[in-house]
Amino acid sequence: MADLVSEYDSVNLYNFLYPRRKDFSPYFVQYLDFWYADERNHADGFFELNRLIFGTGEVELVDALKRRVGDFSGLEDILSSEFNLLLLFAYDEYVSVKTYKKDTFYQGFGHAGFNNWIKNLIADEAIHFGNAVKILKTFHADKLHQAESVLNAIAGFEGEAYKNTFLFDHDGPHFLLESDEVGGAVIDEILSILRKR
Repeated sequence: MADLVSEYDSVNLYNFLYPRRKDFSPYFVQYLDFWYADERNHADGFFELNRLIFGTGEVELVDALKRRVGDFSGLEDILSSEFNLLLLFAYDEYVSVKTYKKDTFYQGFGHAGFNNWIKNLIADEAIHFGNAVKILKTFHADKLHQAESVLNAIAGFEGEAYKNTFLFDHDGPHFLLESDEVGGAVIDEILSILRKR
């Protein structure tokens, strides 16, 4: 359920950013649309897993999801520019790849289809990371010297309670990264990738 709700909450982030589309480059708008389509697909998959494996009623699940509201208070500075948002997506998707790779929960269901599905989900998250990096390097190269300070501000939100924003959903039962595997470690890895030609 934790994986379902965090993937479902992409609707809250997408709807929060949607009114600002005119302020974003066409490349980032396209990024958002493809990202959102993938995250909705992930949510649909987790929805089916909850319904089929745990016998959760479809109406009950839909009602629970529709009641979710994102609280973006305190994130205004991080969400203030396309550059910051791309770094935020890069950070969040990188962390998602790392934690999903460590999660063996879905291997216990006894069917290869579950493993294939979760591997495809991880590949999607890696593509989201890679595409954010490509846009940063291609269209925001003049600002990359600011990346470390922005990433440090982003990592400052680690450890706070999840607010249904899709972002920083790192307090669920399937979040398997230790404190030394997020924050500074992720920042160093992202900066190293951004510096590569």
